[in-house]
Amino acid sequence: MLTNAESKWLKKLQKVLNECPSDRLGFYTIGDEGVFIYDKSFDAEINEFMNAGKDFCIAVYELDADLDHILFPSNVHSTAG
Repeated sequence: MLTNAESKWLKKLQKVLNECPSDRLGFYTIGDEGVFIYDKSFDAEINEFMNAGKDFCIAVYELDADLDHILFPSNVHSTAG
């Protein structure tokens, strides 16, 4: 169960995320505290790189599609559904 302070912080965080001014921003993590922001307009090219055996983050870097990153207070685990 969340504390009141944790719940309030999460609601503030979600509100800020909901205010994203663009559909262009994509997000990914490699399992540490960083969440990386990339330009989703490169998705087709990124998929081509991945179909050629490259990792997502390498494709983003090689296409110069990386934009920024944000740091969370702890690791953001990278899992697959």
